[in-house]
Amino acid sequence: MKAIQLIKYGSSKDSFKSSEIPVPNLINKEDVLIKVHAFGINFADVMARKGLYRASPPLPAVLGYEVVGTVEKTNDSKNNHLIGKRVVALTRFGGYAQYAVTTSLGLIEIPNSVKNGIALALATQYCTALLAVQKTIIEKDDLVLIHSASGGVGTALTQLLKQKGCKIIGLTRTESKIPYLKSNGVDFPIETSKKDYNLQIQQIFPDKKIKAIFNSTGGKTFKKDMQLLDNVGTLVFFGISDRTNQKKGLLPTLFQMLKIGKIHPAILILKSQTIAGLNLLEIADKNPQQLQSALKELITLLKNKMIKPDANNEFSWNEISKAHFGMENAQFTGKTYVNTLD
Repeated sequence: MKAIQLIKYGSSKDSFKSSEIPVPNLINKEDVLIKVHAFGINFADVMARKGLYRASPPLPAVLGYEVVGTVEKTNDSKNNHLIGKRVVALTRFGGYAQYAVTTSLGLIEIPNSVKNGIALALATQYCTALLAVQKTIIEKDDLVLIHSASGGVGTALTQLLKQKGCKIIGLTRTESKIPYLKSNGVDFPIETSKKDYNLQIQQIFPDKKIKAIFNSTGGKTFKKDMQLLDNVGTLVFFGISDRTNQKKGLLPTLFQMLKIGKIHPAILILKSQTIAGLNLLEIADKNPQQLQSALKELITLLKNKMIKPDANNEFSWNEISKAHFGMENAQFTGKTYVNTLD
């Protein structure tokens, strides 16, 4: 089968190669083989391409966390009813290919009316957002903060939090994305390239703290977020994009840890605050049923028009470098994906 392999760490321009490799085998009982119609691109893929994602497989590697396609084969006869069904599935890498393996517990059937890009957005971005929101205790009119609010997860978080009646602060590095944030439901869009966001927020809300913060950036933003977080508030981490422009190795990693800093548990107890982490791959490994349940809930929300995924960044098989470059440099809003059937 044809697959896009990551052959070396580095820039999007020369890190990938289209290769012929064997169709993956079904090893575990719940494994199923999917003929891939489209696969998503996520920021974790950018980190893996740069050699900064420890969970990624050794080179040459096939990246990819989610696919849309049809089930071709199962490893257990009890799952034969899935054969021929159109599904969206979460994969532990291997998505950048014509065929991919996943578990039957990590997929759901989707109707033909749901376009490829929309389904892929639900799989990773909206699942991440839904599980992140579930880690918080928020009510109507609570003030919340979303980092990278124009991205796929940021878009999803905004829509899910609007369902709860929250007041949303959305951050972006690019002034041109402010209209997108507003159209998606952000109440207080803030551009961060010229002035620290925490200073801007304190000027807008001099007497109010933030109930929930959703952070995919890391670095120095941790300390700034803790200054903004209300008592009985929650800070959810689901990425460290600040690491992207740093080199591999122990020293850069230690420097990143120093930038993030530390906080004593006694402070959290005193203020009844929560710091939570979210890693979709870990959940997929340990509790895939949780992801399947989240996907089902999201499909229901989609049918009821309570969410509206943005998935306009469509690329072809030969445009993988272009897609990666655009994602790395914050050129897009919403979901980025590749259609494998031209």
